[in-house]
Amino acid sequence: MGRDRRRHKIFKDQHAYVNRLRNYRDNGIPIFIDGKISWKEQDWYKIFEVREDGGVYMADYVNSERGNLSEIHFDLVYLDIEVHQAWENQKRLEETVRRAQMQHYKSVLQQFQRETKEEGEESEP
Repeated sequence: MGRDRRRHKIFKDQHAYVNRLRNYRDNGIPIFIDGKISWKEQDWYKIFEVREDGGVYMADYVNSERGNLSEIHFDLVYLDIEVHQAWENQKRLEETVRRAQMQHYKSVLQQFQRETKEEGEESEP
């Protein structure tokens, strides 16, 4: 039961934050995610995600020379670089294995095609 209450509170907090972002957007303040302007509210929810690679979004509120808020930026940062590096290494290893498997399958297929062709040539009168 406690877990459901925590989830509900997190959802309410996220929704309230998105409402504040909506107010900023409606007042002409652009919101950027990963360096690209994002006017769609549905895109804003990704700033709350904790990614598999250890990345989280950090908010940066940019002020004009007058001191007024002029832009809001959300950029992906990595709080634990070792977790991120381990994730990248794992993905690199998986890609290397996948390439090796594809190369193996291609060579097996080529060998099968050669053998089939040779058998076909031997059976011709």
